[in-house]
Amino acid sequence: MSMRRNGGTKAGVWALGVLAVGVLAASCATTDMTSTWTDPNAKHAALSNIAVISMTPDPGLRRMAEETAAAQMKGAHAVPSYQVLSDADLRDREVVKAKLKEAGFDGVLIMRVTGVSEQVSMVGGPYGSFDAYYNYAGSTLASPGYLKTDKIVHVLSNLYSLEENKLIWSGVSETFDPSSTKSFVKDVSKAVAKSLHKDRLIL
Repeated sequence: MSMRRNGGTKAGVWALGVLAVGVLAASCATTDMTSTWTDPNAKHAALSNIAVISMTPDPGLRRMAEETAAAQMKGAHAVPSYQVLSDADLRDREVVKAKLKEAGFDGVLIMRVTGVSEQVSMVGGPYGSFDAYYNYAGSTLASPGYLKTDKIVHVLSNLYSLEENKLIWSGVSETFDPSSTKSFVKDVSKAVAKSLHKDRLIL
């Protein structure tokens, strides 16, 4: 039995409070792509020169996230956007488009955290029927169950064709109980890159 609770967060921020290493449980994190969409007309687009943008106000975190994601996109020429775009540039869409096109990029991958939620689960205890629970709850010898809380970080990743100025792929991922910012970013990047390679959207 479990239930989810949404945390109040600002969309587009990687450095959410939940990512503070000292706050997170030291458990094995897992990342899953919960949904993906690919433009049918863009399959096998095989973009070869892609800029990776991490939307976060933290310059250091932006650089780490972009470098990690670019490194996972093997085959394509993926470049951390901070090498081309300053932190101030990211505030101006037209500047971003102009500089990326001038640098010869044909695609851009934008990644951002959209929120953090909690999933509370009951661990232990036979709750399947009234009889089972009553016997369990009434026995002084039974070990009590307990509540387990998992942190879930949600990330939206969008891949755009700069030449056509349109979205060609979008994916939503969930990471359960990330143990550190670095491992979280790497797990998400690997999941995104795997999905893009599967649809042959990048070389």
